[in-house]
Amino acid sequence: MTVDSQARAGSVRSAVRWGLLLAAVATWGFRLPRVVHEFRAWREALRLSDRSGAASWREFLVADVIGLLMVLALGLVIWLVLRPPSPSQP
Repeated sequence: MTVDSQARAGSVRSAVRWGLLLAAVATWGFRLPRVVHEFRAWREALRLSDRSGAASWREFLVADVIGLLMVLALGLVIWLVLRPPSPSQP
């Protein structure tokens, strides 16, 4: 491979890397207000001693938090996997 094609491949890899991380963070930020709302609704249902309402809000909350953590973890893993090789590697 020539130096120019290696530089292009590196820039495409870097663009994909940062784009996917940005998409993961944007998804996380977009869904975070809904998680906060579900948390508040769950706490309110607990305060009102509404067991069935609290249980359903808790299920929504747990599902959304797990989804957020998976999106963020996947974004970070892809970001780390697509790192440029260190200068010591061929």
